Amino acid sequence: MSLFRKNALDALSSPEQLDQPLELLRPSYWLLLISLLGFSLSILLWSIFGRLPVRIEGRGVLVRTENLQWIQSEINGRIKEFKVNVGDCIKQATPLAIIDPVQLELEQQKANNQLEILIANDASLDLIAIQREDELRKSTARWKLAFQKNAVSQVEWDQRVQRLSELLYNLETSNNQREQLINQKQSEIVALEQQITRTATVKAPQAGCVTDRHVQLGQVVQPGVTLFELERDKDANTLESLAFFPARDGKRLRIGQPVRVTPTTTKAQRHGGIEAEILKVRRLPVSKEAVINRLYNKESLFKAIKSEDEGPLIEVTTSLAKDPTTPSGYDWGGSKGPDLKLTAGTPTTLRVLVEQRRPISYVIPLLRNLSGIY
Repeated sequence: MSLFRKNALDALSSPEQLDQPLELLRPSYWLLLISLLGFSLSILLWSIFGRLPVRIEGRGVLVRTENLQWIQSEINGRIKEFKVNVGDCIKQATPLAIIDPVQLELEQQKANNQLEILIANDASLDLIAIQREDELRKSTARWKLAFQKNAVSQVEWDQRVQRLSELLYNLETSNNQREQLINQKQSEIVALEQQITRTATVKAPQAGCVTDRHVQLGQVVQPGVTLFELERDKDANTLESLAFFPARDGKRLRIGQPVRVTPTTTKAQRHGGIEAEILKVRRLPVSKEAVINRLYNKESLFKAIKSEDEGPLIEVTTSLAKDPTTPSGYDWGGSKGPDLKLTAGTPTTLRVLVEQRRPISYVIPLLRNLSGIY
């Protein structure tokens, strides 16, 4: 029986243990290392081939653009008379209101005064022109007699005849110009009369029922001010979302992009939003007055969709997907949605999916900034 253990004898026979394999990691750590490498590889592959949705947010309001039409004033003036009441159902071209066209009448009076001055000046200048022409002809007759008697040379006679022709031409041109100015002013007056006749009486562009009136008797209105709301089809219940986004996002919005519309009267965390799609994008920014006009002339709605620090806005119209199985009648992305009826004028929040980016695209700019390589 050996007095020494086998391990001790092995250590004495090979003190450097050169014949033993080098152990960098314990076997239990290899599993952890492989897991970390696999996880890192998964992150790398996801950053290259994965996609992150990029959304932009806007605010809007529900409208019935399919069956509701806003009738606006075309002129400056004072509301003189109403021909219909709210709730009346009317035919096309039915008179709705009479506007006293103060501005157009002032322009017409000014044009009439200018026409009178032009006619008076023309008559006065015609008399002067006739006298001048008569004097020129008499003078030319005397020159002709002198030429026949050889009192003036051929050159002097030719110069006199040429001067007479030029003066007669100038008189005729001046007369034609005055007549042209008179004709233009007369045409302007006729156009103003036609415009007064056409715009002073506000008529229904088509048949429908008057659902609201936005002005009062005696109120002074400007062009573009909404006078009436006309519902073309009383049974229609199609809503759209009229939305407004910052102008800087205008180039990222396209027709057909998916939209999630959430009325402010519901909880987005609980019900989500209505599935929608962009129908129309107005590329040019809209003014505050135009936005308020599109929002039923309600300043409160404008304040609800635009914060003070936002710049110009662009207008976007979106459709709302319908689902007859939900209480509201619209598609809430698979859920039933809230138990309520959506109405026109409800403020909304919209989120538009504008692109899907690779996660690594967020890291590359950071690495470039750190390394200075571009």
